[in-house]
Amino acid sequence: MKRISLLLVFISAAIFSNGQSLDDITKMMNTNDYKGSKTAIDNFLSDPKNASKADAWYFKGRIYNSMSYDSTIAPEERSIYKAASYDALKKTQQLDPLDMRLKMEFYKSYLDLYFGFYDLGANLFNAKKYDAAYSAFTKALEIKDYILSKNITYTEAKIYPLDTALVLNAAIAATQAKKEDTATMLYKKLVDANVAGKGYEEVYEYLVSYYNTKNDQASLEPILAKAKANYPNNEYWTDVEIRSVGKSGDQAALFAKYEQMIAKNPTNFIMSYNYSIELYNSIYGKDAKPSNDAAKQKLTETLKLAIANDKGIDATLLMANHLFNAASDLSIASSLVKGAKPEDVKKKKDLMTASNKAMADYIPYGETAIKYFEGQPTLKPEEKAKYRIVLGNMSDVYSAKNDTKKAAEYDKKKRAANL
Repeated sequence: MKRISLLLVFISAAIFSNGQSLDDITKMMNTNDYKGSKTAIDNFLSDPKNASKADAWYFKGRIYNSMSYDSTIAPEERSIYKAASYDALKKTQQLDPLDMRLKMEFYKSYLDLYFGFYDLGANLFNAKKYDAAYSAFTKALEIKDYILSKNITYTEAKIYPLDTALVLNAAIAATQAKKEDTATMLYKKLVDANVAGKGYEEVYEYLVSYYNTKNDQASLEPILAKAKANYPNNEYWTDVEIRSVGKSGDQAALFAKYEQMIAKNPTNFIMSYNYSIELYNSIYGKDAKPSNDAAKQKLTETLKLAIANDKGIDATLLMANHLFNAASDLSIASSLVKGAKPEDVKKKKDLMTASNKAMADYIPYGETAIKYFEGQPTLKPEEKAKYRIVLGNMSDVYSAKNDTKKAAEYDKKKRAANL
């Protein structure tokens, strides 16, 4: 919004003269004695016989607006003066259908109030007075709508039906003031008008989060569609879609959604890693059902995709845990085969072979994790715990391979990590 500096010059006292009292008030105004003129106009309007005089209300509007620029008074009080000025000017128009006073100044008092409330709202916001800032911005919007309703136009500025910056500022102030529903209404005005581009992405994020939290799918879906169209690289939309499917409890639908999203963006680490977690829990979690080799293979493939795009160690650790668990499960399954028939012997051997392969596959991931932890200047308690688990698992793997020397090496490191 372009800021306009308005210097409204009062028309001469002779023109304004409407009885001695108004003439005196005019003289005070022309000498910038606004405090004196405020007292005078208040006294003048306190007389019931003067309450219907349009000129008096016009003077009040001008005087109170001038008072609102007094930097020695609190911003909240300045806002009160501006609101009283606006009400007085509207009263002028009610009493004088010809709008003589306002026409003579080209309705610039309204424009000054519009910009004045905008600036005041910004100052209040910067002072962290969010409720007052919201009220000031809202008043600016109200005055803007009034100007448009009266078909008033200006050469200095173009007044638009949707002042996007002002609506955004009002919404942000409402958000900070914890007026969630009000902020939502204001943000939605922008989205409904298809406002997008730099500076408005957070508007869509706010609304998507709001409706997702409320479980309002009917309102969420059109907002989400616009958000994805305007900001296709924002991964938050994908996360919300996945979570929405997850809330249904339909695991098959959730997995299908992950497959769909990963196919669209295979380099998205968060997507492949989160899918891996879901797969891992379905195989090894406390509520896990007996899984087949295909499910474990899918987890392995998905984790490899995640590792390729992981800037940390999380996916590697999950792969290590997966392979260690798989090796343990296969080893236990092999030990449970007791028959002496050829097919039993073969099954037992095949299971042990598969277990040994899983252990062999585990080693490079375990070594990568250990190298990562040992390369950190310090480890948080959670990282230390993960480091010890990997060391213990490495010792177990080498013990199973009958490599006592390697197993002892990792046991020693684990003991040192416990200090």
